[in-house]
Amino acid sequence: MKTLNFYQKNIVSVTGCKPEDAEEIEDYMRNIIFHSTLDWQTKAQFNKGARESYRDILWMRSPEGVEYMKQLAQ
Repeated sequence: MKTLNFYQKNIVSVTGCKPEDAEEIEDYMRNIIFHSTLDWQTKAQFNKGARESYRDILWMRSPEGVEYMKQLAQ
């Protein structure tokens, strides 16, 4: 298993996600939530962004989310 970086360890701690999901959540936070690096976030902003990212990713993996994504791709 890949070693988690500082941000990924915090993501797992805040969200309770599986360690293997932390990298995807970190990427989503950088590219979708904050459109930037994560080093300028306060702890509260980081935690909120992590929870929001995890919630979005779980939805995208759900049957409803998968169906919606298919419709967007058409």
